[in-house]
Amino acid sequence: MQDYERQIKLKFKLFASFYDLFDVVFLLDREKNPRRALARKIPNGPLRILDVCIGTANSTIAVAESNSRNKVIGVDLSPYMITVANNKIRKRGIRNIFIYEMDATKMVFKDCEFDIVMVSFALHEMNYELMMALLKEMSRVLKEGGTLYIIDYERKGGLIKNFIFSIFLKLFEPRHMPAFLKYDWTKILRSIGFRITEVESHLFSKLICAIKVPSELHHKCRGV
Repeated sequence: MQDYERQIKLKFKLFASFYDLFDVVFLLDREKNPRRALARKIPNGPLRILDVCIGTANSTIAVAESNSRNKVIGVDLSPYMITVANNKIRKRGIRNIFIYEMDATKMVFKDCEFDIVMVSFALHEMNYELMMALLKEMSRVLKEGGTLYIIDYERKGGLIKNFIFSIFLKLFEPRHMPAFLKYDWTKILRSIGFRITEVESHLFSKLICAIKVPSELHHKCRGV
């Protein structure tokens, strides 16, 4: 785990200053932007929302700006990405986002503390075991009946789009990406107590919505 932390901090120390170019290239189309789609799904109410591995807070900002009554907590391992995120939040005058440097697989939050948990373009960075550890920790801090949102890559489109997508993945993403793109998310999320309610396809990506269902494994959340 310490090796992973060092690798992530080094990688995003190098990427932090130009990471937002990703959104310019891939997510500029408002109708196909999964971050905006996510923001539209969340009610503008007094909800506690956790965004893990926030990067430069693009999804965090999209949700917070659309839903001023939400309290959005963000965590990330990289102090460099957090610096970029905080600068953007300050310039925009957003007051309902709070960011902490933290290992998302060992969060300090209480069980069942959040109404919604979300993660955007981060799970593909992790090997399967680490990804599952993160998802289980997200489940722990989510209330029973709460919603999990996942945004990540999807290979879907025409020949030219898939060619461009493949080049991008080879240049910038981990070697295990071919395996990641074949994951059975219904099976994965069911194994840790979630039920998928919706999957939306967007540009080179998809938005997965899932509910944390009641079970004996999550008895601490009952009545919360």
